[in-house]
Amino acid sequence: MGFCMRSYRGLGCVLFLTLAVWAQDWQECKPEGDYSFNDVKAAIHRVITAQVYSSWDEKMFYRSGDLVAVAVLKTLDDSEMASPDHAKDVLRIIRSAFACPEYCVKVADDRRPRMTLLLLEHLNEITGGKMQTDIEEVRHFILQQALPASSHTNCQIEGIIHQNGVPIRVCTKG
Repeated sequence: MGFCMRSYRGLGCVLFLTLAVWAQDWQECKPEGDYSFNDVKAAIHRVITAQVYSSWDEKMFYRSGDLVAVAVLKTLDDSEMASPDHAKDVLRIIRSAFACPEYCVKVADDRRPRMTLLLLEHLNEITGGKMQTDIEEVRHFILQQALPASSHTNCQIEGIIHQNGVPIRVCTKG
């Protein structure tokens, strides 16, 4: 009996240590059918540096949502993002990330554009406002996409208000 208990404890320790080693790099974790943070960063780097935008990259961005903004910030420094060509690429990537958040983005928290909205503000600052129109258009698109379809059904009055320059959808139910 004592030998069996020690064997189970030993087996439990080995199993625990194995899981701990696998969990060391959270950036490599991949939920089923998803991409890791490192995959997203690599795709962003490839799109920005090589100017190559494949359907695989687009699919990865579609499924990543707000994670894309974090990956952009971790991949590019301000001087890279501030160049007009790279800023346009960043906006295109962000737009892809919120093309269909409700159905495509696997992680529910990444369906909301929290970091993405901060990134857009930062992008506007580092480009000196030169791309403000493009940035506002992407911000508007993202906010429209990020609201679930069910949030604006049965609206008596629906409209957009601007709060600190950010368009917000308003729905009053009857």
